[in-house]
Amino acid sequence: MCLLLIAYHQHPRYPLLLLANRDEFYQRPTVPAQPWDDSPITAGRDLEAGGTWLGVTPTGRVAAVTNIREPGAPEPARVLSRGEIPVNFLAGEQPPADYAAGLPAPRYRGFNALLFDHRASAPLVCAGNRHAPFAIVPGVHGISNGAPDAPWPKVTHGCRSLSALVSALPQQLDTEAFVTRALALLADDTRAPDTHLPDTGVGLATERALSPIFVRIDSEDGIRNDSPLHQGYGTRASTLVAVDSSGGVQLWEQTYIDGRVSGDLRYFSYPSI
Repeated sequence: MCLLLIAYHQHPRYPLLLLANRDEFYQRPTVPAQPWDDSPITAGRDLEAGGTWLGVTPTGRVAAVTNIREPGAPEPARVLSRGEIPVNFLAGEQPPADYAAGLPAPRYRGFNALLFDHRASAPLVCAGNRHAPFAIVPGVHGISNGAPDAPWPKVTHGCRSLSALVSALPQQLDTEAFVTRALALLADDTRAPDTHLPDTGVGLATERALSPIFVRIDSEDGIRNDSPLHQGYGTRASTLVAVDSSGGVQLWEQTYIDGRVSGDLRYFSYPSI
């Protein structure tokens, strides 16, 4: 997952609204969002490592993870898959802060993880291994592949767009007011000016290609021939999550291949228990 846009306590009925794009190699085998047979989780599934990038449960727990872009960083000893972080949280009962504190953080490559449970005293927590876990305060926030709320163009632009979207939402979410507009926000493929790009060590051409909210890398992007991105890389799923004040949760997912819609919009709804 490469972009999380979070509206926390910005709507009178929905304390958590989450918009997310997962960027990944097109070749990586994946199952679209669905209820899992072996766990109380609804999520997409990465078939290579077995984890997920974002998921929910019928009890209103939500979790997502993004990697941190740090080329050349050494692999941790006995490395674990970051995709297991959301899975283990969703499958358990620990409050977000307790789960974050107990993560074996040094065994993962760099990550940020968003953990939510409406029943907890600190409902929304950002875990990570490049910063201490912290409770997220009400507001509109963005997490990409750097520090939480780092002013990358896709984060600042996405947060402004999400703020505008939430301010115009009706009391009850509907397709036209929320889903259509949120997916359009996540489909924005406008590239940032070079002067606004972060420098994460991957080179200007790659920074430029990865700068939009919606990513699609092609042969004309000037990326080095030895880069694995030439295998085909871009946004593969856009996911929306809404949790209401009683803990009811809704999830929508649209999948993509090579920048084009692939399959129908998937929708799951779990009223509060």
